[in-house]
Amino acid sequence: MTTAGGVLQALQASQGLTERFEVTAIERGSIVPTCAEVCVEDSVNLLLNEIRVASLTMTPDELVPFAYGYLVCEGLVRSVAEVRDVAIEGTDVNVIVDSFKPDDVDLWMEIRSSGCVGVRSSWLDLEEPVRSQLKLDLQTIFSSVSTVNELAGLWRRTGGTHCSAIFDPLGGLVSYAEDIGRHNTIDKAVGKALLDGRDLSECFLVTTGRAPAGMVAKVYRAGMPAMISNTAPLSTGVELARRLNMTLAGFARPPRMYVYSGPERIKEASQ
Repeated sequence: MTTAGGVLQALQASQGLTERFEVTAIERGSIVPTCAEVCVEDSVNLLLNEIRVASLTMTPDELVPFAYGYLVCEGLVRSVAEVRDVAIEGTDVNVIVDSFKPDDVDLWMEIRSSGCVGVRSSWLDLEEPVRSQLKLDLQTIFSSVSTVNELAGLWRRTGGTHCSAIFDPLGGLVSYAEDIGRHNTIDKAVGKALLDGRDLSECFLVTTGRAPAGMVAKVYRAGMPAMISNTAPLSTGVELARRLNMTLAGFARPPRMYVYSGPERIKEASQ
């Protein structure tokens, strides 16, 4: 009898998301040969009208929603309606956008925390503050954090991925994604939601990754006013969230968390 977990594991292995290696386990003085499942890392090239704009190391799946989400989250397009077609050939993802001009993209060779070399992604020009009536119940946030932990099946098996999920104001799951790169999880989750026609202006994002300015900027460009992490923000992320009137919380591990910006959107924090 095959369990649902077994089917998922076999499917992920068949899609090339993991590999098994012979390893040596050392526990309490015992040395035991065993096998371990390890996440696959691949290099994906993102092209706009045949022009490469980024190369990213990532989990090689869900490349279509990734492409849509990346373009929106990095500010290269304003909506998915601008994309005419997406073609995948191996690990090359070519997006056709009628409005794209080669001069619009400033390429540079930079080692980024997202593990990519590509478009210059600056948050210095982001100034328009978020105007949202979103109010989040503290227990809704904690429940959403627990849901993300439950969704991260690949992480539980390998310890090698991050997970991001988008929720509606009541904690209903909108979309989620796992990837070896924390930035990629946001791109994929946003891409899925936008392709599903969801309005993200009253949604919030929960992630397992740290929150530097680059991550906060992605959430902002996707239209969400709040970002919750179960780990630490970085100084640039806090500064940007405060400038943009976003809610940013870190170390969200029930029953505690730190709210670095926008506490008024969290009911118990503002009362």
